[in-house]
Amino acid sequence: MVIFRRAAQVLVTVLALLWLAPPPAHADDPLRLDEQLTDRSGVLGDRRPEAEAALRQLFDQSQLQLFVVFVHSFDGAGAQEWADRTARRSDLGDRDALLAVATRDRAYAYSFDDDFPLTDAQLADVAATAIEPPLAQNDWAGAVIGAANGYQAALNGQPVPRPQIRPGRPDTGGGIPVAVVAVPVVLLAALGLGGWLLWRHLRRAQAAPPPGGVSTEELAARADTLLVELDDELRTSERELTLATGQYGAEATRSFAAALDAARQEVAEAFRLRMSLDETAAGEPDRRRVLTEIIQRCEAADDRLDAEAEAFDQLRELETHVEQAVAELGRRRAAAQQRLPAAESALADLRGKYVGEALAAVSGNAAQARERLEFAGAALDRASDSIAAGQRSPAALAVRAAEEALSQADTLLDAIDRVGADLTTARATVDTLLVEVAADIAAARTAIAAQAPGGAAGRGATAEVGELTAAVAAAEQAAASVRAMLDAPTSDPLAAVRLLQNADAALDQALARVRDAADRAARARAKLDHALATARTEVASANEYITTRRGVVASQARTWLAEAQRRLATAEALAATDPVAALAEAQQATQWAGQARRAALADVDAWSPPGGGFAGGGDDALAGLAGAILGGILLGGGYRGPRYGRIGYGGGWGGWGGWGGNGFGGSGSRVRRGGGGGFGGGSRRGGGGRF
Repeated sequence: MVIFRRAAQVLVTVLALLWLAPPPAHADDPLRLDEQLTDRSGVLGDRRPEAEAALRQLFDQSQLQLFVVFVHSFDGAGAQEWADRTARRSDLGDRDALLAVATRDRAYAYSFDDDFPLTDAQLADVAATAIEPPLAQNDWAGAVIGAANGYQAALNGQPVPRPQIRPGRPDTGGGIPVAVVAVPVVLLAALGLGGWLLWRHLRRAQAAPPPGGVSTEELAARADTLLVELDDELRTSERELTLATGQYGAEATRSFAAALDAARQEVAEAFRLRMSLDETAAGEPDRRRVLTEIIQRCEAADDRLDAEAEAFDQLRELETHVEQAVAELGRRRAAAQQRLPAAESALADLRGKYVGEALAAVSGNAAQARERLEFAGAALDRASDSIAAGQRSPAALAVRAAEEALSQADTLLDAIDRVGADLTTARATVDTLLVEVAADIAAARTAIAAQAPGGAAGRGATAEVGELTAAVAAAEQAAASVRAMLDAPTSDPLAAVRLLQNADAALDQALARVRDAADRAARARAKLDHALATARTEVASANEYITTRRGVVASQARTWLAEAQRRLATAEALAATDPVAALAEAQQATQWAGQARRAALADVDAWSPPGGGFAGGGDDALAGLAGAILGGILLGGGYRGPRYGRIGYGGGWGGWGGWGGNGFGGSGSRVRRGGGGGFGGGSRRGGGGRF
């Protein structure tokens, strides 16, 4: 009876609300924009092409990319706050602007970089003359066209033209009044409401969908975007922390190291959760719950880094010693340039001996190191120019970009040396593994004979015998393939090691059924060192590749790398106490690292840099720009990799947009440190109001 009494109460309340309340406005959180014109309100209709044409014309004439977004509601946030947060999430740079309109709230705001060459008075004039009048009469496309024409006129020093207004329909929710539809069906609803309340009570344990009607696909896209962004932030913050620790010592940077470690743990768990979704067929409620937790963990890590960012900036105080930094980085750049000929020679030597994924991952490293050095040189020139002009903040930001570029150049060149050593070591390991596999094959044959009639076990044909026989055949085939590979003019020792280790693992698994625990542990312990060394090599290779190409590597490769790192850490933790489990984890780490590197290679192969090429294309400046984008140093200036969707770069070297190598911190500190000279998304100016 309690349930039905509650049902009656709910029905009365619902009827009153349906009759009295206006149609609810859909609330929209700040979002990441993937295209210049986003119409979540659906108000542009067949006039969308006109609006898009006006935005294209503005860009062609002024290199200003105006992003426009229509939503129903700003979700209770102030219009300016909502616009600025969307601009930050979208990595808008110094030649990007945003116009945000909440069609049911009847509010709007615009957001520009602090250094954009229009005064606050000019921006307000465009808003009052060309944006508010069409919005006031629901001419949504007219507001876009008016804004584009108004900003173009202001940039040309001309009066802002008044737009031709075509009044439209307001965004009120439309349709038949809710009560008219609700009253005829409310009695039918009463019959089922009591049962529904009981059913809901029994289903309380299920995860509820997030507020705002966000689809599971949107949740997944948001989670993947945050994973990529936080992974980038961790890599950049780690580099900054290394520099600061070397300069000021571990004690002075202890709190920053703790923040980085805490953020790293949050992101590692977020990657593990993302991996779990790929490995299990979760139902819709569970999938939404996991995706929501991934988002929450990423945001917690982001906040943790941001909380320490200001103190970190005060510690480094780049602005106070920017001249010394420019000089030191100039010396580092010269030293790296001197390494290039030896690196190119080493690559040529490696290509004459080896083939395979490990070599492919570094085959372009010398050329890309040259790109990073070209970019670093341009950044240092820009820093020097800013110093001469008395602009120390832009100089400090240019120094940060140069530091990141030089760090990546060193990593790229170091990777060539490392892969050479890894391939040499792997070649020696192949010979050792061939002996081990041969011994295991012999042991397996002995075990098979013992199971035969008249043998020591005398049990005859069993499942164990069948499994052993198959494992022996596979191991013999693997050994034969490896020997044939070694006889070729060029070989892939790392692939040979993986092939032999996989065959040996299958033999071990089959032999485990006829061996005691002590024997299994002893054999695992004997093989663990090789397995750990291979796993470390594969994980380091994948990590270096993603670090130096992170501007275009999507979430899948990063998720698999995180899984490889987790498995390797587990293997190392278990090595002393459980060699059998440690061996299995090390082998899994090797496999996941290989998959991560292959996925990252595919992302890079699918990427098309500005100008259509890299170094060697005859334009060193463009090559340096492409390398900076690929390395994640330069973001938000009009180009994003395949995971973002926005393409086309405007402004060239004189109009760099957001710079990715910003320093220690999360997304909030990226914006706080932005600004002068077109770096990092910039602090932003804006305005807006009601219409």
